[in-house]
Amino acid sequence: MAVKKVLLFGATGSIGKQTLDIISRFRDRFTLLGISGKSRLDNLLEISERFRPPLIALPDEESVSYLAERLSYKPEFFVGDEGLSRMASEPSADVAVVAISGIKGLIPAYYALKTGKRVALANKESIIGGGFLLLSCSQTSGGEIIPVDSEHSALFQLLQKYGESSLRKVYLTASGGPFIDWALEDLEKVTPELALKHPTWKMGEKITIDSATLMNKGFEVIEASVLFNLSPERIEVLIHPQSTIHALVELVDGTIFAHLSKPDMRLPIAYALFYPERPTLDVADLSFNPSLTLNLFPPDFQRFPCLALAYSALKLGHPYPLILEASDEVAVPAFLEGRIKFTDIPRVLEKTLNEFTIRYKPSTVDEILAFHEEVKNFTEEMIKSL
Repeated sequence: MAVKKVLLFGATGSIGKQTLDIISRFRDRFTLLGISGKSRLDNLLEISERFRPPLIALPDEESVSYLAERLSYKPEFFVGDEGLSRMASEPSADVAVVAISGIKGLIPAYYALKTGKRVALANKESIIGGGFLLLSCSQTSGGEIIPVDSEHSALFQLLQKYGESSLRKVYLTASGGPFIDWALEDLEKVTPELALKHPTWKMGEKITIDSATLMNKGFEVIEASVLFNLSPERIEVLIHPQSTIHALVELVDGTIFAHLSKPDMRLPIAYALFYPERPTLDVADLSFNPSLTLNLFPPDFQRFPCLALAYSALKLGHPYPLILEASDEVAVPAFLEGRIKFTDIPRVLEKTLNEFTIRYKPSTVDEILAFHEEVKNFTEEMIKSL
């Protein structure tokens, strides 16, 4: 069986590291053709020496010089946004794992799909802001999107099994974050330190805060709508503190099927890389012992107003989900820096949705990136006036 050549965008993040773990376990099936990174250059150096990818994409010439002076071999370097698009377009690559955080993930996702590759997509922003563009591109080029988010991977697998023709609705699960049992009036007292303590997953700061507000789940509702062509009414969220059930599908006869596994991101990563095969993985099994408890209950939208905002943006359509996501990219750092309170995050997002002036609907990669920046600037100025 031919070895698949993998491009890994976002090699030093959590998804990137776990992708490298899968590749290292299955060197007879995958080889690392290219990597990208932004700021953790020492980590990139270590990864490069270990896997020796011939292609490396970096944000600027200074980063190129740093790695070039220290590497024991001479890869081809790609620089900036253009570098991301060029490396993603590499004709010899089979799979692109897009694990970059932020809207810049749209660049490699789009150009990898445009050149007919499989995209293992772990970047929410590209689907939220440009999902229509990615789906159109994949249909034209023959590329394919396999979601890597645990919930969307679970839905993808369930729908592969049971099909969309008999589907009534889907359910996405959320842990509820660290404040699920707090009194509503106490949420004003939430500090960044408390919000960064997620009860289940180990993630970056931005997504951890988004999980505490349930904004992350709201984004996943939007993703599910785009990826699986579902109306907002057919997507529901359930709080599930154990993070064992990742998604459920309800069929037209009332039957419900669930996808369960340990909360280990190597499972959806491996699934996306191997699909339609299913590899044997040495990860912890889900133990059905007497202490296993599975709780499921609907979210309180008063406690989680960000989730309600996501449904509202989805119903309004493009570009409102993009506005919501871009505004959140400003509001979360503002909270982490102590410039706004935890409970100000949804207020900032709602104010941006209501007050940002839409002069055009972005329809290309460049327009989406520019529009995203405009919304961020608007939100930043608005926060200063609070």
